[in-house]
Amino acid sequence: MPFREMSREQMWMLPPTLDELLPPDHRARFVAEFVDALDREGWAELGVEMGGEPLGAPAYHPRALLCVWLYGFMTGVRSCRKLETACRDQIPYLWLTGWQYPDHNTLWRFYRKHRSDMRKLFERTVRTAVTMGLLDLAVQAVDGTKMVANASKDRVYDAEELRALLSRLDKTISELEAQNEAGEDEPAVNLPEELADKKVLKEQVRQAMDDLAGRGRQKCINLTDRDARLMKSSQGIVTGYNAQAMVSPLEPSVGANGMLVTAADVVDEPNDSAQLVPMLEQSEETTGARAQVTLADAGYHSGSALDECARRDRKLVMPESSRRRAQHHPYHKDRFIYDQCNDSYLCPHGQTLTPVGSIRSPNGTPRRVYRASAATCQACPAFGVCTNDLLNGRALTIGPHDAVLRRHRTWMSTREAQEISKRRKQLIEPVFGIIKEQQGARRFLLRGLVNVAAEWILLATAFNLRTLWRIWRSGAVGFLPCSPASQPIP
Repeated sequence: MPFREMSREQMWMLPPTLDELLPPDHRARFVAEFVDALDREGWAELGVEMGGEPLGAPAYHPRALLCVWLYGFMTGVRSCRKLETACRDQIPYLWLTGWQYPDHNTLWRFYRKHRSDMRKLFERTVRTAVTMGLLDLAVQAVDGTKMVANASKDRVYDAEELRALLSRLDKTISELEAQNEAGEDEPAVNLPEELADKKVLKEQVRQAMDDLAGRGRQKCINLTDRDARLMKSSQGIVTGYNAQAMVSPLEPSVGANGMLVTAADVVDEPNDSAQLVPMLEQSEETTGARAQVTLADAGYHSGSALDECARRDRKLVMPESSRRRAQHHPYHKDRFIYDQCNDSYLCPHGQTLTPVGSIRSPNGTPRRVYRASAATCQACPAFGVCTNDLLNGRALTIGPHDAVLRRHRTWMSTREAQEISKRRKQLIEPVFGIIKEQQGARRFLLRGLVNVAAEWILLATAFNLRTLWRIWRSGAVGFLPCSPASQPIP
């Protein structure tokens, strides 16, 4: 087939406008519509005074700077310098800024000043979806993903290694000071660069030792990012954070597939078990409603979380971890029947186990111990399978949450729970995949727990905007209300 003619000297009879170069359903237009719909109260929540300063050179409009950051996080551009370049040579950014070129310092100052308030934007995306009836709260799913920190794993030290490093630094600094004093030249006004660097590092080590001493059971600390922790991920052991998200699907009537993040947070604990209740509370606060069913994986399973959710009447579908799945054993403790009147347990062979005392688990939780006599167990045909203890007989260790654990196991064994559980992966896993692959967030760029939490919130906000944009593009939704009777800022 013939080739099309191509010329890089093509000219227009009439020059096009910037607006003509951007398709009408482009996501940059949606970002602008979302930001332009912010009223004065919305800008105030972000800490932005829309009146501007009466004196000085004109500043870039906050609408332009916020649009650049939101669009950048939606498309995987999160570096200030890359955003500066994009504002000079990419049409969507040129359109968003009105053909202005904010530099990386301007973009960074705006981001640094207002990133802690970006949660208000995240909440606004969720409220927008709820107000317009886009969110299906029949089910929601929660999970965590390990995000690599902006810190090297080689900079992780325990207390002994920090003391050894401090000793080496003291020796090196003494040698450098001696060399500096032995010279015939006049003493320099400023410290030599190498000596100054060593003293800065020494101060970092001292601060890290103080931080580590006040963190209880934490054994290691990273000198670059003292909040980052060693965590097990799909890429092996990494220095990172545990990023949490709660998601709900769109209403089927919307005519578009997708999910919305209704709660997001970052913690420095590798384990998810303590995050279930806080994520449930945040989701309910953001949406103003309670999901009918919450899906979670085995990492969230704990007696305390189940007990708290039972008291609040939350319906959970959550399996136990593989190391706890011993219910199939014929003499698992769930097969022992509790007699509340006599405070005793009846074993599958009709023998009675009575309370003999209490112990404390490694985390300090009190547990009661019930035991059968050694003679009874030795005479039982199940001896050797149920217990091998010749001196004391079979014992049951019962924690304070044992009753709620039993009820949850019974619920999880039903067909309904097993069918609902199959939806968890298809709800939550694509969200993390999109954030990491399409939004380019395989690692955090900032350091410190507070800062990475703000970065994760902005990533979740950008994810929600991507979902809302697809609905907006389809024509099912033609406007985005920010708040009741809101008036955009000109």
